[in-house]
Amino acid sequence: MASGLVSFFKKPIIGILPVMASVNPLSMNAENYLKAYSQKANKFLDSFFLKKKALAQKIDPDLGKILQVFLDSSKGGKRARGALTVLGYESSGGKNFEAILPVSCGIEMFHNFLLIHDDIIDKDRLRRGKPTVHTIYAQKRGEHYGNSKAIIIGDVGAFLAYELLLSSDFSKERTLEAVAKLNEFLLKTGYGQLLDIDYDFKKQISWEEILKVRTYKTAYYTIVMPLTVGAILAGASKSVLSAIESYGIPVGIAFQLVDDILGVFGSTGKTGKSNLSDIRDGKKTFLYAKALELLGAPEKKFLKKWYGAGDIGEKQTREIKKIIVSSGALDYSKKLAEKLVMEGKKYVPKITMDKKYQKVLESLADFMITRES
Repeated sequence: MASGLVSFFKKPIIGILPVMASVNPLSMNAENYLKAYSQKANKFLDSFFLKKKALAQKIDPDLGKILQVFLDSSKGGKRARGALTVLGYESSGGKNFEAILPVSCGIEMFHNFLLIHDDIIDKDRLRRGKPTVHTIYAQKRGEHYGNSKAIIIGDVGAFLAYELLLSSDFSKERTLEAVAKLNEFLLKTGYGQLLDIDYDFKKQISWEEILKVRTYKTAYYTIVMPLTVGAILAGASKSVLSAIESYGIPVGIAFQLVDDILGVFGSTGKTGKSNLSDIRDGKKTFLYAKALELLGAPEKKFLKKWYGAGDIGEKQTREIKKIIVSSGALDYSKKLAEKLVMEGKKYVPKITMDKKYQKVLESLADFMITRES
């Protein structure tokens, strides 16, 4: 799949439904689906953590507070991966929303566990407009304490996520199949993250290397994994699972392309994250690689000198943004994201014949590239 996408990139570029009764299925789009799901997931997670905090506080009062920090850090996002788990289940004929909801919340908890660790790696101080978990604790006893605390808080969240998956109301066979597939995707994500860390230290990075990271770190984990877990629990066929992968990889890479754009040009007020950290940390993104490919010698020299130079001034960051725009890399990345989404949407009819769910899947793909956060 990845090798096919490499050649795809080189082509020229031309310019939750019936269960969620409060929303009319016929008018459902991705944003409505995410909003409806998020309300139900938040309610479930509040109840779940209330019980877990009561048990943890019997060991030590502070443990209950720590679980609350994990829960609070998970709020404010789109809860897209949990919603996609439900969407994968429902679009494959699943009818038991009460059974899939806890599983989907487990997927959300895995997502938060990874974000907490990712924020440590990227030294990010803000997430969804709030201090990151390691930052909260670093303010008390320093950086090492903050990082150590956040790592274990993320781990505890992952342990609780497994509890939700393994205690689901689905058959043992389907549950084990879904968990095994989840582990497969989490392993891919870990490999992608390891490559991402190393590639940021490389002076030269190829399109193939960037694509590899984006496929393994983002595309499988963001789109393919949750849809697949839900579909497996509904008893989906192998052909449906294959179609989900064919849909999810290009859409997931498009999602990351937009994430890279927002990391440089996004509004901090909307993203809840800095729009300077990618530049200062020298993140090897599609945007950066394409700019280097398109720029003339003087601008390329400036970009290489200051991109990733650490805590540089606003003058240099403004100039870097200006250079990226003038190179055509920003426009190219936007058009590439659109083309990838079009490619992914071709497989929607192979995922489900239900027109309502086709509409949500298509709307979701479009939302991945029109979002502002």
